[in-house]
Amino acid sequence: MPSPSDPSQQFDSIEDSIKAFKNGEFIIVLDSQDRENEGDLIIAAESITDAQMAFLVRYTRLVHPHLHSNPNAQSAPRIPANFPSFPNYSGLICAPITSEIARRLSLPQMVVENADPKGTAYTISIDSSDPSVTTGISAQDRALTCRTLASPTAKFEDFRRPGHIIPLEAKSGGVRERKGHTEAAVDFCRLAGKPPVGVIAELVEDGELVEGIPEIRGNNGMMRRDGCLKFGKRWGIKVCTIEDLVEYLERMEGAVPNGKH
Repeated sequence: MPSPSDPSQQFDSIEDSIKAFKNGEFIIVLDSQDRENEGDLIIAAESITDAQMAFLVRYTRLVHPHLHSNPNAQSAPRIPANFPSFPNYSGLICAPITSEIARRLSLPQMVVENADPKGTAYTISIDSSDPSVTTGISAQDRALTCRTLASPTAKFEDFRRPGHIIPLEAKSGGVRERKGHTEAAVDFCRLAGKPPVGVIAELVEDGELVEGIPEIRGNNGMMRRDGCLKFGKRWGIKVCTIEDLVEYLERMEGAVPNGKH
């Protein structure tokens, strides 16, 4: 756990995280160091804006727009920090949903035999079938798909298959049954009084581009605890843990039998 003497290294309370989530803000949720040890940006699908989707894509992709010049090319000037960014390379955006929604919208599992190490329940991917949607990959298109998915009146015909949003089917017992980001998103939706559809993506470290070399160097892996806390402080985003969410729910609602990781 972060040192209690350093406010910048403390997790936010579940109560404060629920409040922020209810207000339509992002939260960052970390799972256990014994599990994936990763932080996900999570927001409610009901009201996600195009701008929020663009932010989500921007910070969950594997390329940072800042360039550094090739140290071996003496004639190449150093690229300034305010150099225009590259186009938004697409982060993998998923949308946790309940089993009821998956059945209602005919969203079967992506594969019959799931080989994912953590058993993440990917369904077939979707795009909104709204006439305004073009390729489905833009922030605008993906935000519309997520908002449509969260609508209680959404129906099968409202989506194209396959698409660029991947719904994830959450366990009915939430994080008390499976301590995953999928279940955390649906639990936060429920606790905030929103439709049980979230939008999540895994935070990644920036890495480093060198001009003239088609590689991403440095730390370009997943963002862990310290990185997530710094990121949250930078953007004013609440940061909490699944372990604290489990404790909160068990204290407020009791345990769920046969909970598992």
